[in-house]
Amino acid sequence: MGGRKKPSISQLEKRARKTSKEKKEEKKKVEMTLNAKGELTQVSVDAIVKEIRKMKYVTPYIVASRFGIKMSRAKKVLRSLAEQGLLEAYDMNHRVPIYVPVKRK
Repeated sequence: MGGRKKPSISQLEKRARKTSKEKKEEKKKVEMTLNAKGELTQVSVDAIVKEIRKMKYVTPYIVASRFGIKMSRAKKVLRSLAEQGLLEAYDMNHRVPIYVPVKRK
């Protein structure tokens, strides 16, 4: 007798906006690749560095969620970038280290 109710126009518009927003976010994600040893390739690290320079601060969670990598791998990448001088440790904590990109001169 009944059946499913038809969605209203505003519900259809919201659904369309949500799907288009998800498609845009999918395009932004860069594919992270691993080499034979299980480490990130240089192309992947360069993509991370490019994004990090735009940020005010960086935490392992931000890197892991934005690039779709594991937290442990994100921590290793941030530590190595700090050793290279691209990041500066703002607050070193055992759980959540916070890094700040070094200003270019």
